[in-house]
Amino acid sequence: MEKKDRKKYIVIALIVVLAAAAFGWYSYNLPARRLERALKKADALLEQQSFEEASAAYEQAQNIDGVSPEALEGQILAEMGKADKAAAEAVDIPSRSQACDLYEHVMQLCSDALAAVQNPEDARFTQPGSEAETKRDTLQKGIAADYVQAEYTRETVDRSGSVDLPDGTKIPYSQYYDLVQIEDQYYPYAETINAALKQGMDDYFADPENDISAGITGRGAAAKDGTYRDYVGVQGVYADQGLLSIRMAHVRIIGDSQTNDYCGVTFRLSDCAQLSLEDIAGVTDIGLRRMVRRRIWSWFEQEGYSDIKKSDIEDYVEEIDPSEFKYSIRDDGTVCLIIDQTAPFFEDRQEILEIPLDTEPSD
Repeated sequence: MEKKDRKKYIVIALIVVLAAAAFGWYSYNLPARRLERALKKADALLEQQSFEEASAAYEQAQNIDGVSPEALEGQILAEMGKADKAAAEAVDIPSRSQACDLYEHVMQLCSDALAAVQNPEDARFTQPGSEAETKRDTLQKGIAADYVQAEYTRETVDRSGSVDLPDGTKIPYSQYYDLVQIEDQYYPYAETINAALKQGMDDYFADPENDISAGITGRGAAAKDGTYRDYVGVQGVYADQGLLSIRMAHVRIIGDSQTNDYCGVTFRLSDCAQLSLEDIAGVTDIGLRRMVRRRIWSWFEQEGYSDIKKSDIEDYVEEIDPSEFKYSIRDDGTVCLIIDQTAPFFEDRQEILEIPLDTEPSD
């Protein structure tokens, strides 16, 4: 073979080798191959229960070749493993609350995965999402059951203003609402209770009957004489023995007329349920009516309300639904029956009575 031919074959061979190397490099770096290697690495980390590293590896794999259901599923399994480990090692409320957050993260990952694969019924993601929710709910119930008291704040939402009469007179009025909100980073049902309390405020301001400006305008020139206030004020909050009890009343003063309507509410922290007096007293319908009837009459006799008939009290107790008996819990834990102007025999009075009952909120 001539020297010239040998060089030719060497060049051809070199080109073939380079082409093969280029093809190998190209094939090695194809997105599908890169994803395969990334998943293999992540799977090994998951098998070793290195959940943090595995989750990060699966997350990186998701960006290699578009949507990867395998990478999504792997990250969810890693995050679930991390949450399960945190729940198993949790010994107090803060650590159990952290485990709840981890399960909620799993639920969010499942929701995102279902959107990514565009199949809301994909069992690879619906099943772990449901499992994470069940585990979180179980933890939350345990945390709430251990709560004796929750931290709270009280904010006054002021919507006071004034009304201009036709003759140019400006009549000021006061209107506000004392809003209590739980602010406790570990109490799991804070949002539920806060939403209920805020809804009460929203309903108050939205009710046309609480439009104090209309009450002023309706009095015409007579509005110049008198005081104008409409508010829901909080007198106190009992937060103990697994309860949050807010003592509050709706007070309306139009001119020289005043009404007082007690509107307190009590929540049980273990399940955020609103409690009636029957729940607090732990007695049946008949027993509750008997206790209320006896206590009202003995209190009125003691305090000298001689102008109120016993028969009127008996009619009130028999006709009202037991769930509508109003009550409060004082700062010292004393449960009191409330009598205000909504009781027919007391509608001409402007005071709100707190009658102590022989019961404790823990009974």
